[in-house]
Amino acid sequence: MKYVEQVKSIILTLLVGLSLILTFAIWSYTPPYQVIEESQVEQITIGEHKSIEDVIQPYRILLSQDNQFSGTISSTLIDNVMTTLSKVRATELDFIQSNLSDVKINSMVGANNRITLFFQSEVPINIFKSILEFTQSDLPEISFSHLVIDWGKFNQTNTLQLLFVSEQNRTLYTTDIALSNDYFNSTFNDLFKDAIKYEEITRNNKLSLYVPSNPVELAKYTYYIDEVSPERFKEILFKDTNIVKKNIESATSSKYTDAMSFMTSDTKTKIINYVYPTSESINDIKGSTLLQESFDFVNEHGGLTGDYRYVYRNVPKHITEYQLFLRGVPVFSSITSTRITTIWGDNQIFSYRRPYFKLDMAIPSERAVRQLPSGVEVAKWVQNIQDIDDIIVGYYLTGSEIDEKLYTLEPSWFSIQDGSATRITPESLGGAGYGLE
Repeated sequence: MKYVEQVKSIILTLLVGLSLILTFAIWSYTPPYQVIEESQVEQITIGEHKSIEDVIQPYRILLSQDNQFSGTISSTLIDNVMTTLSKVRATELDFIQSNLSDVKINSMVGANNRITLFFQSEVPINIFKSILEFTQSDLPEISFSHLVIDWGKFNQTNTLQLLFVSEQNRTLYTTDIALSNDYFNSTFNDLFKDAIKYEEITRNNKLSLYVPSNPVELAKYTYYIDEVSPERFKEILFKDTNIVKKNIESATSSKYTDAMSFMTSDTKTKIINYVYPTSESINDIKGSTLLQESFDFVNEHGGLTGDYRYVYRNVPKHITEYQLFLRGVPVFSSITSTRITTIWGDNQIFSYRRPYFKLDMAIPSERAVRQLPSGVEVAKWVQNIQDIDDIIVGYYLTGSEIDEKLYTLEPSWFSIQDGSATRITPESLGGAGYGLE
């Protein structure tokens, strides 16, 4: 009997040890789970992705030399200058002056040996640094409307001085870039040779206007258009398309809604308008942040479905606009929109309005050269010339009564005021102007 207790103790010890072994095995066991790869959501796009440099473009270059003006709107000549700026490095940005007067700005543009790049809206320097590299990493939150290039001392120093002039903020900042003789010649010789004669239209205590001295020749085009279905925008803009409802509002308009947002589409004007009401924001935002957020939103789905360029902003209201251009010339219309407009909200889009057509293919047989009167003559027609911001050549887009897929682009003169364009024709003078998009 004395061995029975020993045997029990041995068995109990074995059972406890086995229990510990099994417990450890359970704790440390990792079953061969099958790895489930995260599914990739296919991004919906309606066009090619672009760089922000593609939308930051001057609309005119003006030269002042030997007390005379010449200029160009040629995309090729403008691209040459912008490409050169993208390949050099600028010194630190220096603050020079605030409270610039219109007279002072006119004198800077009109001084000899100057090239001025005109932008249609203030360009944040923290966006422009994606084109022109600076030696300093921390740039001030400033913007400019005119970039004046002074080559007066180039022959002695091989440097160009850049003057960043803000019409809105009345500030002047400068920097320098170094350039070789060969680079200077390859960039500017064609500009000096091909620029046409311009004249300055002076105004009392206002910025001058600069227009071609002679009649302007520009081709008229007729294009077939392509369309991006509003259904594609529904897929892009709504978070859950399964709960989106479509209501027919009229013969030409429809409305898409979910619990939080809505989108309207119009088949006559070929415009969609998306609004996310609860994201509306009046918070302060930096100008550079506003432009970057707007561009990223549109570009993410390939929304720049043509040569759209940044032309307008209203920072307090969070508005950014991009204008359609054709062959370096802005396109305006009264039958549709040729602008993409975004209103940025609380860390997301609040409003997005745009055309859903795009220019597809020109009809060669419909091309014809038109001759427009000189800018000097047109300036004489404009009765409110003291109030406008500029006079420019553009295309006036109209539809066809025969085929709704055909759009004609007719060269015309336009006046610009507060971001809106008015077509200048002898028939329109003397009456109230009308805004074009």
